[in-house]
Amino acid sequence: MRRRSLAILAGASALVSAFPGAGRKARAEEPPIRIGCSITQTGPYAAPAIFELQGYQLAVEEVNRGGGLLGRRVEIVVYDDQGNPSTAVQLYQKLIYSDKVDLLLSPYETDLMSAVAPIVTRARIVMPSLGANVDAFQGQYPYLIQAITQTPRYMVPFVDLAATRGYKTIALLIQNTQFPQELAQGIEAEAKARGMSIVFRATYPPTTTDFSALVLKAAAAQPDVIIGATYLADAEGIVRAAKAQNIQAKMFAFSIGPVEPEFGSALGPAAEGILGTTLYFPTLHTKGNEAFVAAFTAKFGRAPDYHAAVAYASLKVLAAAVAKVGKLDQDAIRDALLHMETDTVAGHFALSPTGLQIGYTSYVLQWQKGKQELVWPADQATAPLIDPHPAW
Repeated sequence: MRRRSLAILAGASALVSAFPGAGRKARAEEPPIRIGCSITQTGPYAAPAIFELQGYQLAVEEVNRGGGLLGRRVEIVVYDDQGNPSTAVQLYQKLIYSDKVDLLLSPYETDLMSAVAPIVTRARIVMPSLGANVDAFQGQYPYLIQAITQTPRYMVPFVDLAATRGYKTIALLIQNTQFPQELAQGIEAEAKARGMSIVFRATYPPTTTDFSALVLKAAAAQPDVIIGATYLADAEGIVRAAKAQNIQAKMFAFSIGPVEPEFGSALGPAAEGILGTTLYFPTLHTKGNEAFVAAFTAKFGRAPDYHAAVAYASLKVLAAAVAKVGKLDQDAIRDALLHMETDTVAGHFALSPTGLQIGYTSYVLQWQKGKQELVWPADQATAPLIDPHPAW
């Protein structure tokens, strides 16, 4: 199949690629099926978002080798939203009304997904969403399908792990944006259920770069565990501040940050023993995972993270729904997705009647000797847990 190179389109980067299909030989004389999204390719959230883009790209190649979708090749149109919700809104309007795409894929990050959700709903176009917060999947946006573990479940396995180690108190540091705020609620609920106490809780703006005072205040509460509801940059900043102030806790755990390879390369030895939650790991015995890891690594020169896996799986699931319906009928595609249960590289995909993801789960990883190891649950672990946290 023909590939198109990266092009500059209306001030944003657009990538046009062949899209995976469902087994029929694509006929070049037929017009392509066009599928669009914005992905944060520049800015502070670019690192995980580019993993998502690469997951989409690999799925594109694979299903195209199976013959296209509905007997036609599919083109992906991708723009760079730069992590800006206003830019994402403009780009999805362009995708829908100027580019007239047939299908949509999700942007990275909950704030962006929330910004474009009303546009997608008005256009009545199905969008498998990588926004993890649950509010958008309660019925008000019926064309959004949650294709990722819901936010309140992200750090449940870590809280369970800490409880099994006998730890009782938590200091909770929360970036003041949508995903970390809802994540914190899930952490607090699970902590209460496990008989643990939140002894310190603080929020901070997403522009924060100096965490020295914050970690000192957290440490003053003498918590067993310090948890950050974070992204990559702030997780790194908190660890640097904790090391600089010689903050002691039995466990340090963060969302998003430790999942990324950049976390280890940026922090070096300071990453040792840091825990994080992930929605996927390359060693999992999920359907097709071994082949996925091999193909992803060969194509991109690095192992996939969970962003790549859920993006890859979401596109494959969407393609399967379109193939099942046999036409580009948005209502029928949505209904097929709502009733679909299937195993993917990211786990078991299943939805509530309103499109909330109820199948996927999460896991705990830890940085050990410069690499990530899966440490919980025990039956999936690649290495034993380092506990308590080693001295800085």
